[in-house]
Amino acid sequence: MNQTTIDLEQLRRFIPFDSLTDSHLEEIREKIQVLDLGPARMVFKLGSSTEQAFFLISGAVDLADENFEVRNFPADDDENYLALDNYPKHRVNCITTEPTILYAIDRKHLDLLMTWTQAAEAMLDEDDDEETPDWMDALLQSGVFAQVPPSKIQSLFVKFQEKEVHLGEVVVREGEPGDTFYVIKQGKAMVTRQKAGREQTVAALTAGNYFGEDALISDTPRNATITMTSDGILMTLDQEDFKEILQHSVIQTISREQMEELTEEGDRACVLLDVRLPMEFKHDRTPGARNIPLTELRKDVKSLEKEFVYVVTCDGGGRSQLGAYLLSEAGLEAYVLEQNQGQKEDTEEKSTQENDEDSA
Repeated sequence: MNQTTIDLEQLRRFIPFDSLTDSHLEEIREKIQVLDLGPARMVFKLGSSTEQAFFLISGAVDLADENFEVRNFPADDDENYLALDNYPKHRVNCITTEPTILYAIDRKHLDLLMTWTQAAEAMLDEDDDEETPDWMDALLQSGVFAQVPPSKIQSLFVKFQEKEVHLGEVVVREGEPGDTFYVIKQGKAMVTRQKAGREQTVAALTAGNYFGEDALISDTPRNATITMTSDGILMTLDQEDFKEILQHSVIQTISREQMEELTEEGDRACVLLDVRLPMEFKHDRTPGARNIPLTELRKDVKSLEKEFVYVVTCDGGGRSQLGAYLLSEAGLEAYVLEQNQGQKEDTEEKSTQENDEDSA
């Protein structure tokens, strides 16, 4: 891995990197592998499963499908804005036709990256409430906490720990690992994030507001910085307790077969939501799905019919879980579509297939 050869401006040509801040790009630089290949080198084979996504930076490749139809794909092609043949199980052979440079990044990390950045874009920026409601009442009145089984409510509150904070104290910092969920019992705080090298104010928080759940659900770094704008008291819940009591009570999974059965037998319509970016969805549509990017979901959730059941999908998993959580938080019935997400069949065979990659 040669970090000095990674051109971040070239990386910005591709989705999802075009939406990242400078600081986020710098942080993922070490996760990128540079492949400098000569002509006639196999990048991946049709039918093989790879854990990496490949981005064509320069040069050209031939993409040959199962019918032996070949498409020459140069780096300056207008459609070169996504990873090459972006499927866990490849649908084409990919062979270089001239000296070629590719950037490779782990698919799981890419999914976490998408979840992280889109969650940041979707953060609330309104409702600066001057009241200081009891923090327990505030949580129980929220859509997501209302779904915690009554038998677990007492044990939930018992596990919260009180933490005294002061004016100017940074509670969580953007980009750092997240291991704690917070509720403001007393005081106020400001939410900021870095964009294009500048700090932007996203929201103001007050007593009864909570934060930190996005990073815990999707196992990603913090998507914003929270700074106290007054002295105060925070109630904290560690990640293990958060997932055991709260997340597992809210986020439920469903298979496509179960979804179809629910639609056929139930009196409520079942809506499939794809929370990927529009260009991702356009490139690889999920059959029967409606596209609402994670970045827009918090704003659009108010317009969704509460009579419907929502099944959330993406191309990885982290975004689906966060999307289902946001819908549940708004009081909607939501599920995460299991594994193949209605598009990619035979993923169960992935672990048994040969990871045949000659590009190293």
